[in-house]
Amino acid sequence: MRLLLYTANDQLVAIKTNAISAKIEEEINVYHQLTLELPLNQSNKDDILKSMYIAVATEQGDGFYMFKIEKVSFGDSLIDITAIERASDDLYTQGYIQDRRFQSSKLLVALDAIFNGSTWTYEVGADTANETVNQDFNFYYVSRREALKKVLELYGLEFQFIYRITNGKITAKVCKLTKALGRDTGYRFVYGSNALKVDFASDQTDLYTGAIGRGSGVEKTDESGEATGGYTRKIDFSSVVWNKSSGNPVDKPSGQNFVELPEKTAKYGWTDSSGVKQPRLAIFEFDDEKDPAQLLTKTYQQLLKLSEPQPTVKATVASLKRKINLGDNFSVVRYGSGWKLVYFLRVTKLTRDLLDDNATQIESGTESIKRQAEREVEATQATDSVKAEVDSSLSDQEARARSMINDFNNKLTKRIDSTKSSIDKVLAQNSNGPITLIGQDGQPIAGVPEIKEIRSKDGSFLINSSGFKWGDHLMGGDSKIYADEIAGKTLDAYTINSTTINGGKIVGATISGQVYINSTSNPGLYAAGHERYAVISGDYGFTYTSAGGDGGRGSWIGLYSLGIGGVDLNFEQLRKIKEKCGV
Repeated sequence: MRLLLYTANDQLVAIKTNAISAKIEEEINVYHQLTLELPLNQSNKDDILKSMYIAVATEQGDGFYMFKIEKVSFGDSLIDITAIERASDDLYTQGYIQDRRFQSSKLLVALDAIFNGSTWTYEVGADTANETVNQDFNFYYVSRREALKKVLELYGLEFQFIYRITNGKITAKVCKLTKALGRDTGYRFVYGSNALKVDFASDQTDLYTGAIGRGSGVEKTDESGEATGGYTRKIDFSSVVWNKSSGNPVDKPSGQNFVELPEKTAKYGWTDSSGVKQPRLAIFEFDDEKDPAQLLTKTYQQLLKLSEPQPTVKATVASLKRKINLGDNFSVVRYGSGWKLVYFLRVTKLTRDLLDDNATQIESGTESIKRQAEREVEATQATDSVKAEVDSSLSDQEARARSMINDFNNKLTKRIDSTKSSIDKVLAQNSNGPITLIGQDGQPIAGVPEIKEIRSKDGSFLINSSGFKWGDHLMGGDSKIYADEIAGKTLDAYTINSTTINGGKIVGATISGQVYINSTSNPGLYAAGHERYAVISGDYGFTYTSAGGDGGRGSWIGLYSLGIGGVDLNFEQLRKIKEKCGV
């Protein structure tokens, strides 16, 4: 098993073959996750710190999987790594879809909108290419990842991400889409004949015999038919009629807002006080569905999946003694005294052991064991953990710098708190007189007396002639404003006191005061205590300063030598520069 390590720019860093453990957690329509352990040595440590991605060949031999490193932990003897399918990151960060609207659209049109402009292409199966969804939908300010999720749900598809690599170079990144991953293996396993374990009631928590479907909200219009910007309550399928005599799967009369499977209610339903079986009802949301007939069909199909306790299979490949992959179908047979049950199941989750295929574990029979949302929470927690580890490994110099910044931030926080307190006092004093309500004509409103202040019942909002207060944010009559964040296009100001200004340009006529650009010398270039830096000020462009010698600032004009860009100018070169400056 080979692990290919890549930089953020897709440059191959190294190939590792000495992993202590390596597992990929695969699940249908969930981004794969890699967990990995490497021996802790200098080579592995250096290579991992240079890397952002890890690639490993697929079991099917049709390319590579690739993962973005999320968490790295350095232990006493091991490097622990957790990584998630790279596509999850690429499709979230490579731009977004601003506004695309689709009407009864073909699948390929929607996929073009998702992948065009990214570093990804897509491939669809022959059974999928001409799919059309007969409903309207749109992408509005969403990531490519979120748009893909919607397409998977609307068209009923499953995805797999494959990377093509030639001589260490990534040549293609392909999202493969199909109606169903895997294949019908024809494998038939008999319960009790090997280590196969079957849990016949693992999913009774989500067992329903009837369901209410809720679709999209209907846009409100005015008398002329123009949209008002509001929405009514969500649509349902109360008006739709189903009759078994007409070929529908169940009876659903007009006015009934749920669909029921009567035979399942008879078996699993709850009994009311009159002794009558009632359906176990679920509510399913289909936010993009605008057609009541389609809403009924989707609700019925979803109900079918959850109308029986779902048997699950947990096994190792060694116990199956067969090669099996995500999405594959197989059957499990269980015999009893005078009876036989046959379950047709599908591999929905697979934990693949890259070092020992016989230790690979499968789970089948339930949908998504671990949702992507849970993994995203874990990724956030992993990031916090990485920050803590990085903090603990700072050099002494970095730690001192961080301490200085923290001290400054503490002082700045105290100043902000003091400002906030002073504004509070001004507001409380109400020192600038009452408030007069002015009408459209610019005159005081007749019959409305002057008021002292406007205040919410809980006191979180307050306006008086001295300023405003909303929550923890204040603007006072002493010309001060307090807020956690100010967002806008332009800020005109005389003075900005700040620790950091993030941006590409500072445009202005004058930068006044003593402004230091601290250029740290290369190690060994100058003796300790004799490092140099420049001060942008003075009458002739800049002055030269050395931390050594007398330690004082001196105009470069009075110097007999000067270093620029690491090169020391001699006396004659310096004289010519002075002449150009007129000194």
